[in-house]
Amino acid sequence: MGIEGSAPTTLVQVTVQADWTDVIADALRLNSTGTFWVSSYKRGSPSVHGAAKVSVVEDRKVQLTGHDGIILEAITNYSFRVKIPEHDNIEVEVYGSGRRYNINKISSMDVSPEGALFVTGSEDGTLRIGETESGRITQELKAHIQYVNTCRFFPSGQVVLSGGGDFLLKVWSALDGSCPVTMRGHTKPISDTAIVDRGRNVVSSSNDGTVKLWEVASGTMIRTLSQHQDRVNAIALDSWESTVESTLALDPKEVGTEGKLVIAASESGTLYGLDVRASEEAFQRKSYNKAPMRACAYSAQHSLVVSGTSEGVVEIFDIRKSDQVLNRFQRGTAGISSIVFSGSSSSLAAGQNGPGLIIGCDDSGVYETQQIQGETTVQLLREYVGYDLDGPARVRVVGGGPALVAISKEGGLLRFSGALGGTPPAASV
Repeated sequence: MGIEGSAPTTLVQVTVQADWTDVIADALRLNSTGTFWVSSYKRGSPSVHGAAKVSVVEDRKVQLTGHDGIILEAITNYSFRVKIPEHDNIEVEVYGSGRRYNINKISSMDVSPEGALFVTGSEDGTLRIGETESGRITQELKAHIQYVNTCRFFPSGQVVLSGGGDFLLKVWSALDGSCPVTMRGHTKPISDTAIVDRGRNVVSSSNDGTVKLWEVASGTMIRTLSQHQDRVNAIALDSWESTVESTLALDPKEVGTEGKLVIAASESGTLYGLDVRASEEAFQRKSYNKAPMRACAYSAQHSLVVSGTSEGVVEIFDIRKSDQVLNRFQRGTAGISSIVFSGSSSSLAAGQNGPGLIIGCDDSGVYETQQIQGETTVQLLREYVGYDLDGPARVRVVGGGPALVAISKEGGLLRFSGALGGTPPAASV
């Protein structure tokens, strides 16, 4: 049936004192006690402002005691579970940042498929490639004249595609920093990119309202897949069982475009489905309140498309029934800057239930939902907190596991993990 027209389900938002992991680290180091605040917000209900008392017990384990309307249970020394009786007894897991790498003015980010490397793009046009585990920068490149709005690893993990405010797409070696290919054709800043199969073809979107298909080897545009008046803010690409019959002759430079679908999120609030091989629109739909679309994700394995708007509303629908919304929810009013699917690779491969979602917001917030199961109401599962940064958060899952990296443009690249155990947060590097 879907929930077309229904208001978004409101999720609880849990916030924690920004330096709460430092409070715990000090308690462990000094074998002392400490306190930090925990708050919970839910639209239509009174806010809850509680306190957490930290103490150290045997084997250097942290014990947390909740006061003033919250119930706490430690998971590890740097993660805990909070229960809010006032907000329908909801239970939310809270994870602190294990590592922070100070890279200023970040405007885009990606992690290599195996999780060993990260790449960041900055507002000044700099591209940095580094080691995810240590944070060590291995390449620092003057990539673009203006903002690096998108950077993405190829499946090999050794090559990076970047797109900038200078209207250019560039291909970089992650090994030696060379740039063998520059692609020209957009007339306004590049907004996002996607890799087709192993990377002989790539797709780009731009503020000029177009989505374009390129051949990497020659650096030439194959064709424009879509042209609209409003800018395209984000794209996602995966396989699909095409319902579009193509009359377009196969270009010799095309490789792997058959059965590929691009999801394009536009400033006009329209989400487009574009068949890459046919270069035709498979569907389009408007966002809730027709708000600008800022992020999207697509999983062919689960036939799910997810979009996020400038008003913080997230919508989920089945690609086979694009006219019906399965779920619509909102945690706050901050815009959505990033959406990725979560869940262990083994459970997803086995098709157990659906994936969860990890969502980055314009106010630097990052949260994770429970697994998506049809039209069942989506619930908040985790909050990733413990930093004081401003700007949009962009999220990637590292190596398919429980760890993830999130960024905010005003202060750094963060790594979270559910397995921090008793190890205190590493110092900034």
